Amino acid sequence: MKIQVTSYLIRKIVTVAIQLGVGLILMLPASTFGQSQYQKSKILSIIDSTQKIYGINDLLVDGQVYYQANRMATGTPFLFSSSFANGKIYTRGIQFNVEGINYDVASDNLILLNTTQQGKRLHIQLSNSLVDSFELLDYLFVAPTQLKIDTKYNYLLAVNSGKYRLFLGYKKEFINRYSQRNPYGKFSSTKRVMFISTKDTLLRVNSKRTFIKTIPSSKKEISSYIKKHRIKLLQATPNQLKQLMEFYNKLMYNQ
Repeated sequence: MKIQVTSYLIRKIVTVAIQLGVGLILMLPASTFGQSQYQKSKILSIIDSTQKIYGINDLLVDGQVYYQANRMATGTPFLFSSSFANGKIYTRGIQFNVEGINYDVASDNLILLNTTQQGKRLHIQLSNSLVDSFELLDYLFVAPTQLKIDTKYNYLLAVNSGKYRLFLGYKKEFINRYSQRNPYGKFSSTKRVMFISTKDTLLRVNSKRTFIKTIPSSKKEISSYIKKHRIKLLQATPNQLKQLMEFYNKLMYNQ
């Protein structure tokens, strides 16, 4: 794990250490904080607390620089396109409007396009522990930890609000098969997984039948809705799924 700390952030760390009542002696050679793994772990913990207290601006300065893997490969590791778009990032209840973010679903990381004071443009890989949620192209992505749900995905697209919610997880893979058409390999097409939240758990939905089984007392109504609106569940757009879930919640509410 890389530790990147500026002199400004070091002052903040000391302040937070005092506030947290942590006795800490910082031995700062050129590239290390100390010799033991215990010291490194404690410092990392304080850095994390410092960044949470002082917000994402410190993260922009001290975050890990992002280098896209397999840049020459056909396709893109990003969800929608390789273009960065305006968006919003939420951390600890604070909203940050940013001018360039993108979601690398191959590595499952949120990437920020940051312009330094010297005018240099850097891609920063944001710490998943700091991002509660983000908005990209009018879609809201939520960290499962905020939902108290355990899943392998760092972020899930929240299709709808309400008591019963649908979430989408996305993934791409790099395919290391080389050919004349793809001399540097290629990225796979986007794979999508669907979940319905039930209390504190996620139920995976891998077919229309599985989805209908989640509402056994209204199977007929939900089946008729899907048929009437010609919804192919596993290929449906987020907007189609949102309308479906609004109907779903009404059915559940009336039970």
